[in-house]
Parts: sequence; C-alpha cells; structure tokens
Amino acid sequence: MKKNVAILIHQLANGGAERVASNLSLYLSDDKYNKFIIINNDERLEYPYQGQLINLGTKVKSNIIGKFLNIIKRIHKLRKIKKNYKIDVTISLLSSANINNILSRRNDKVIVSVRNFISKELKGFYGKLNKLSIKCLYNKADEVVVVSKAIKEDLVKNFGLKENKIKVIYNPYDIVKINQLAEEEIAEDQIKIFNNPIIITAGRLSEQKGQWHLIRAFKKVKFEIPDAKLIILGQGELKDYLRQLASDLKLENDIYFLGFQKNPFKYIARSNIYVLPSLYEGFPNALCEAMACRVPVISSDCKSGPREILAPETDINIEAQDIEYNKFGILVPVCDGIMYRYDEELTKEEELLSSSIINLLKNKEIQEKYAVEAFNRVKDFSKENIIKNWENII
Repeated sequence: MKKNVAILIHQLANGGAERVASNLSLYLSDDKYNKFIIINNDERLEYPYQGQLINLGTKVKSNIIGKFLNIIKRIHKLRKIKKNYKIDVTISLLSSANINNILSRRNDKVIVSVRNFISKELKGFYGKLNKLSIKCLYNKADEVVVVSKAIKEDLVKNFGLKENKIKVIYNPYDIVKINQLAEEEIAEDQIKIFNNPIIITAGRLSEQKGQWHLIRAFKKVKFEIPDAKLIILGQGELKDYLRQLASDLKLENDIYFLGFQKNPFKYIARSNIYVLPSLYEGFPNALCEAMACRVPVISSDCKSGPREILAPETDINIEAQDIEYNKFGILVPVCDGIMYRYDEELTKEEELLSSSIINLLKNKEIQEKYAVEAFNRVKDFSKENIIKNWENII
C-alpha cells in the first residue's frame, strides 16, 4: 500500500531549498508514494513538481501581528489537510515550514529539514525568536534531516538537539538532466560574451551570498586578464547595490547581471570558472550543479558545505587561511561580509579570491584537472544515491 507523503515549503521558486522540495517530489518513487506538495501561495511556480499541489493561500506578512496570525492560519489549515488526505509522512524544509509542520502534527511522521548553518543565519529580533522556537520544538519532530555534518554539529552544540534524531542527507542532483540542459542553446545576444574568459556565480542577490566581494575581487582580475568577464545569475534585494558597485568600479561593461534563469546550466557549462563567494551556506546547490556541468570551482570556506564537498578528507572545523588547492576544487578564506565602498582597498580575503581566480584562469592544465575531479565528486550526490537515504527514513 502506498504511503501518503506531503512536502511542505513556502513556495516553489527562487531558492536552493525550494529546488530540493521540487526534486523530492520528482525523485521519490511513484510506485511507493502518493505525493502532495503544500505551499503557502502559488503566485510563483518556477520549479517543476510531481504530485498534487495544495495551496494554503496565505501571503507573506511584514508585521509581527500579521506573521503570528499567518502561523495560526497555516497550522489550522495544515491539520485539516493532514486529516483529509490521510498524510502518513510530512517533510518540511526551512524554519517557518518546520515549525508549522511540528505544530500541526496529527498521526503523521514529522520530518523537518535544516538547510542552512543556523548560528550564522539567525540575527536580530526574529532571529532570536527563531532560535528559541528551534530549541523548544525541533526535538519534538520524529527526524531532523540536515544537509551537512557541520550543521548537525551546530544543532547539537548550540541548539540542544538530540544527536540520535539528526540524519545527514546531502542534496540530490539529477546529473543526466543537468547535462542535457547544459547543452541548450544561448540567445544570440548573449553567446558572444563567451568568446572571453568567463567567471560565473549563481544565487540570490542577498547578503548571505556575498557577491559584492567577488565584484571587488574581479577588479583586480581585470588588471591581469583584461578580456575576462563576470556573469552573475540571480535576483534579490541587493540587485541595485551590486549594479551600482559594478558601475562605480567602471566594470559595467564587464559584469553581466542576467537575473534568475530557469536553466542556469547552459551558462555555467560554457564558463571557465564557477565561484561561490558566500558568507554562509547549508549545502550549496549551485556549487554542486556547477561541478555537474564539469566546471572547475572556487569556493569560500564558509559554514557549511564547501569543505565537505571539495575536501571531504579534512576536518570540518578547519577554516582556510590561504588558498587551498584541494582534490575536488579550490577553497579560499571566507570574506568578512562588510559592504566596503568601491574606492576602499581590497581586504586580504578579497586579494586571495582574486589571486585564486587569476591563477586558475592562467593555467589550462589545472582547469582541466579540476573539471574532471569536480564531476567525479558530484556523482556521490546523484539522485539515485541520495533518494535511497530519504526513502529509508520515510
């Protein structure tokens, strides 16, 4: 008899956790499960899904009273959905969905998933409130799935979660599909960009992703490699700031902001280097997807994920102090997250980031080596390998 499995996420658009929710709905066996995808509203449906879509019909509220009322509404609606659809297992992704999942429990198995290094993420009043909620509620879940060993360690040490409740399951990737999409053609007005050495990054234009550090480092790259170009994929609240920074640095003709792309792989696969300048992560999807496109990668050694991906034989508590040429890719020290003016000197970390890019662009042999090693590593995270882990806990 099939199990009824619900996947709870706020939306199916614009983020790594949202893409994982989409992938779970696609990859979980149709023979074993009836799948239900529950979202807060359906204004944006950018990612594909498989199963029945259920819309809670609750929009985001900015004030605290509105947020509280939304929680009450969602919990009430979720309890009815779990009852009416006889849900056996509910998997939630991200903090608000996790809290709603736990508080709406009926007879279902409750699995919550933590996608980011929470100690770095939670700031301000709402951060403190979220931290308190995690400490009080997450141990009431049946399973807590995390996407890295570092996140597991963080939850045990800083949030009091029981170690035996936590399972590490890395994100799954459909490597065959990624490579098919990578072969799609690029529009004529964009393809000419790729006649130059290309550095590319992808992710929400937000503080977490640290793209301004890459833009500042790219200025020095241009001195050494004048025809180099930088492509930034994604959209978000820092769009205007990043564009202005590029303009102030006189790089507006060398940096291409191409927005959110449903198929980022056709751009990544044609690039020379993928760079992840994040200040913190969980398990960076875009980094692994670039590796699946056979592109050499440079990543900040942020918490968490990059070290486990690129240097799995090393201690997860080590932090890079210099450029590290590891087996599967290059790690550099994480930048400080300060939004410097365009005319301020590069920080030590930005200098090292620019040097790592220059060194890799100038050495085709190392590029080719890392392209092969990156692809070999990402096979460990294939959907076939990872989905077995999910089905074991369901």
